[in-house]
Amino acid sequence: LAFELRVNTTLTKLYLGYNYISAVGAQHTAEAFKVNATVTVLDLSCNKIDDLSAQHIAEAIKVNETVTKLNLDFNSIGDVGAQH
Repeated sequence: LAFELRVNTTLTKLYLGYNYISAVGAQHTAEAFKVNATVTVLDLSCNKIDDLSAQHIAEAIKVNETVTKLNLDFNSIGDVGAQH
């Protein structure tokens, strides 16, 4: 999925809630979003995303100019991860 997101030119909304995405999966997804230029809505709610994963996602969103809505509800992000 992460590779496909890097080369995607048509998908604009991606809902990945309830997919048990772990830290590794979130990191790969974040790396893909550093170069993805079409997705505007990304829903990663109800996964297993932790503080470190939140940091990777935050770094990706800082350079991504197209994501306008990001949902990280109901993950394992604590105070440390929320700072990013």
